[in-house]
Amino acid sequence: MPTFEAIQGNLILLIVTILSIGVFVGLGLFLLMRIVPEKLGVGVGVISESQRRMRRTRSAGSSGLFGLILPMLPALAAVTSKVPGIDVVRKDLTKNYARAGWPGGLTDDELVAMSLLVGAVLCVPLGALFALYDPFLAPLGIVGLLMGPGLVSTKLMGQGKVRDNAIIRVMPFVLDLLVLSLRAGASLSVAMDIVAKDYAGHPLGEEFRATLKDIEMGTTLKTAFENLSNRVPSHVIRTFVDEVIQSEELGRPIAGTLERLSDRVRVNRVQDATNVAGKAKVMVLVPGLLVLLATLIVLFTPWIVKFQEEGVSLSTR
Repeated sequence: MPTFEAIQGNLILLIVTILSIGVFVGLGLFLLMRIVPEKLGVGVGVISESQRRMRRTRSAGSSGLFGLILPMLPALAAVTSKVPGIDVVRKDLTKNYARAGWPGGLTDDELVAMSLLVGAVLCVPLGALFALYDPFLAPLGIVGLLMGPGLVSTKLMGQGKVRDNAIIRVMPFVLDLLVLSLRAGASLSVAMDIVAKDYAGHPLGEEFRATLKDIEMGTTLKTAFENLSNRVPSHVIRTFVDEVIQSEELGRPIAGTLERLSDRVRVNRVQDATNVAGKAKVMVLVPGLLVLLATLIVLFTPWIVKFQEEGVSLSTR
């Protein structure tokens, strides 16, 4: 009969093995996610220094922990930027950071330093877990340093998807509000200010507020809207910016242009929803077939077992 120590040792070995496999799988997925977007040609937006400082100040005021870590990041970034091969990590993090809307307003090197700092924090519990199995394996906790950039990149990727979906979801209503304000006699800047107030805290409201801030600082309307398109590399925002700039240059009424754009955006949303629903029907078939197969196995297993144990005689007397 196995002793308690043997069972405990096997359990720890199993945990360490599963954790090691998870680390290697995570690193493989991290590299795969880095390679695939490069082949697909995903663009990266840009942000001005004034917008970066604005996000930096707002985040430092809203999060006490971030405010404590922020002064240390420049010195830490100066060290981590010299690590061999760090450019690969920086490229992946920068792409996802731009899609997430630059939360915190960090520079590229500061973002890498932050991800390595997260990895350094993970080294402590991982080292303790390895030490439970064998004290000599405690240094293997350094793999947590490699997991930090992967976790940060995954987090930013999720934030980017949420941000894109939130912007696309409210864009038709924002266009309607702009049209109503413009037809009521308001200028484009005043209409955008109304949207920024009504959608305060929403990604699109924040981007409109940032665009108005650029205009207040003396940036031309065309450049301010081009910066908006660069900060939000979304198809619907690019179309919105192109329509506004073209209407301003050609002297066409912006209200009518935005009203037609609102109709097109709604049609596209309906088409996207129909495509998603069609794909969902196909994906549901696989688990449905698995459930059906499992049900059949549960129903007919008693007869199959009875047939194997007793057999069936076909002879008659």
